[in-house]
Amino acid sequence: MSDDWSIVTLTDDDGNEIEFYEIGRIDLDGTVYVFLEDPEDEGSVLVFRAGREGGEEVLQTVENEDECENAFYYFQAEADDYEVGPAE
Repeated sequence: MSDDWSIVTLTDDDGNEIEFYEIGRIDLDGTVYVFLEDPEDEGSVLVFRAGREGGEEVLQTVENEDECENAFYYFQAEADDYEVGPAE
């Protein structure tokens, strides 16, 4: 884990709080994508769209697989020091 990753707490549908590492974010054509990794499942990355609601940042699930893959492709291209999966 990088020392500069911040912890993001999300609440699931049952009200349980789950912590993730924010491993990065990118802006693609005005849409900001946020990438979160589960500290208990290294290499599992979730992709969200960042938006604003009531003056606060909210994360919206990206449901379209092609959009998700495209955003992650650009994220990986910009984040030379990040690789998905366990280090070899």
